[in-house]
Amino acid sequence: MRTKYPSFFILALAIVMIFYPAGKPVAAAQGGEGGIAYIDSQRVVDESKAGKESLKELEAFKKKNEEELAKRDKEIKGLEEELQKQKLALSSEAQNQKEEVIRRKGIELKRFKEDKEQELKELYFKHLNKIKEEIIQVVQKIGREKGYTLVINKDDSIVYADPSHDITSLVIEAYDKGLGKGALK
Repeated sequence: MRTKYPSFFILALAIVMIFYPAGKPVAAAQGGEGGIAYIDSQRVVDESKAGKESLKELEAFKKKNEEELAKRDKEIKGLEEELQKQKLALSSEAQNQKEEVIRRKGIELKRFKEDKEQELKELYFKHLNKIKEEIIQVVQKIGREKGYTLVINKDDSIVYADPSHDITSLVIEAYDKGLGKGALK
């Protein structure tokens, strides 16, 4: 369990304490003057059209690379089997050359795998950042329209949140409707 709260959580708590001193009620999630709501941004990413499309693209990239890795691995294993069959018939120089080819191909395979893992991470964060930027626009629009004073991301260390203040479904719906239509601006 974390003992330090993220700075965003502390800032949000300070804002709540300033605008809602002890004993003053907080408006419900239906909106209204000074309401507080929260969203589950991971759920938006998982359930929105854009999130699902990103996941499909990432899975396709991963599958393509796994196929290439398997192909290269099979090639190396074939070379190793060939070497074992020919070992007695080969001179030590020829054997060393074949072992060197296998070693180089193993290094190439390892580098290929590391490069593709890095590319996958970069692609993931590119998609995630794009979606998060768009989610922020949607949340800001809903916040203004519904009159919320504060909308908090559930992922930012909320210890308890009344489910009636969750506007995640509303965000997903608005986000999906706005995709490709320029409605987010």
